[in-house]
Amino acid sequence: MSSKLLSHLGAGLLLSALIWLGAAGTAAAGPLKPSGFGELDCNGQSTLQTSVNRRLNCTDIRGFSTWTPNTWNGRFYDNGVYIGHDEPDMTFLSTAQGSGNNVTWTETLPRDPSAAPTVQHPGSDVSHWFELTAAPWFSMAMCDPNSYPQSSCTPLSDSNAPTCTPLQTSGCYAGGGSAFMELQLYPPGFPPFADSTSCNDSQWCAALTIDSLECTTGFATCNPGCEEPVNFAWIQTNGVPTGPP
Repeated sequence: MSSKLLSHLGAGLLLSALIWLGAAGTAAAGPLKPSGFGELDCNGQSTLQTSVNRRLNCTDIRGFSTWTPNTWNGRFYDNGVYIGHDEPDMTFLSTAQGSGNNVTWTETLPRDPSAAPTVQHPGSDVSHWFELTAAPWFSMAMCDPNSYPQSSCTPLSDSNAPTCTPLQTSGCYAGGGSAFMELQLYPPGFPPFADSTSCNDSQWCAALTIDSLECTTGFATCNPGCEEPVNFAWIQTNGVPTGPP
């Protein structure tokens, strides 16, 4: 798909994806035995299976200023491996009722220079987008009682907001269980996506991801086989998924 086409269809595609996810969520849940290969843990540290992709753009988890096997003085550890990274973001807050689930963004995707990237003259070299960022993205929180802090979540309600902080994890409300949904946009130039960040050398592509976190309040306990499970699906212009959910 072209950059121009994707920039125009992005909001509609996201809305369609949200509707599909909502419908899929009505199916009865049951036990599922994981296969030997998959993405039970976005960080590739599952004790139950081998990750098929160790280079996913996982949600950056902020640790608490306590000491447990899962958080060491503000840093979060997945099965003993520190997985933090720099991930700057811009947050938009609104007090308008319903604004949390009724929002439209318009983004014009950048075009790379026609010249190939160079590295000989720092400060004046030719740079392509994949060298600057792995994936620009839009995100929002969504109810998930099975995700951190593994508590009930009331849809469309401010009552889910936590009162606990990284410095206070007891005598406070940890908040409603929530997952983190992202619409991720991958720049061209650094394929293949299986072990890198681009779909091909000339086109942008996009995916919808939902990251959960199977830990209790203050990261007191976490599920070592499935700490940060992720649902990943490519966004298609024809509405036909590339594979099963």
